[in-house]
Amino acid sequence: MGAFESFVNANLGIRKPLIIDSGVPTESSKAAGVIGSHYIDTDTNFLYEKTGENNQQDWVFLRKLGEVVSQDSQDPTRPFSASFLIPTGVSNVKLNYKDLGNNLEYEYPPQVIVSMRTEEQSEYFYAYSSHNVTDKDFQISFSDDIVETGNYMEILINKRPV
Repeated sequence: MGAFESFVNANLGIRKPLIIDSGVPTESSKAAGVIGSHYIDTDTNFLYEKTGENNQQDWVFLRKLGEVVSQDSQDPTRPFSASFLIPTGVSNVKLNYKDLGNNLEYEYPPQVIVSMRTEEQSEYFYAYSSHNVTDKDFQISFSDDIVETGNYMEILINKRPV
């Protein structure tokens, strides 16, 4: 088994389903997934999360893609959101919450959700996962070195209830 297959097999089940379609999720025939699935409305770049079993009503708006929540306007009960430009030539990135603009203090490691997007259609595919989450930082690993520019990680950090 190659490095890519080993990476995918070791990380299956870690990533959330990501559904992409035009229009709001409650009107989409594609918006069926497990609780925690994310949906991107390609008309508005709005990101939604599924919170219940009903595909017709259990979708909650999270934010617009690329929108960064500043600490001044951040409610500690809501997820922190950031977009990170992935540098080329890396297969592993360690990110500190404060470097992303998240100045919250965590008593326990928070839930970190990552989703990769590109500025343009890419001829490359990367599997990725977040891991080694602590109360100060986390890592993202990719299946191979990032070879082109214009790749971003959309990051949500949810404070876990104590």
